[in-house]
Amino acid sequence: QTGVRQTGTESTYGLPLSFGIGAKIGLSPRWSLGVGVKYTLLSRQFEGTYTNADNPDNILIIPTNDISNTQHFIGIPINAYYNIISRDHLNFYAYAGAAVEKCVSNKYDVLGKNVVHRERVKGLQYSANIGLGLEFLLGEHLGLYFDPSLRYYFKNHQPKSIRTEQPLMMGFELGFRINL
Repeated sequence: QTGVRQTGTESTYGLPLSFGIGAKIGLSPRWSLGVGVKYTLLSRQFEGTYTNADNPDNILIIPTNDISNTQHFIGIPINAYYNIISRDHLNFYAYAGAAVEKCVSNKYDVLGKNVVHRERVKGLQYSANIGLGLEFLLGEHLGLYFDPSLRYYFKNHQPKSIRTEQPLMMGFELGFRINL
């Protein structure tokens, strides 16, 4: 079977990076609902073995080697916001919500061997979050936000990542938001 198998027990994880853009719809002076689109990059490095058995006459096995794994996610976060302090160009708020994400690329690089292997990821990644946020209004309807949060990633057959190893994580999101 073609694929990558981790041989060691240790993985080194890169810092997860997320960027997003969203819209926030005001429901009252204090409450609003937000939805957006978010991109996330996850990475890790580990020792493993690569096997290519696509051609039964030419099976390639690369024994234990350093392997780099990158995962790209596109997601839709939905949050409810409560404004604690609202000033002319600044909002401080609390929020809670959930997100659904799809891994659109799951790539393994066998380092030093010029071998790249891609695997499809079935299913979706679900998470729930709570946090506080700060938004600087850049115009009448555009804001730049910073949202530190506590997020939990639910188990559901996603590839190994920092999210599967440590499902409760602190997050720091930065993005643009359109206020309607």
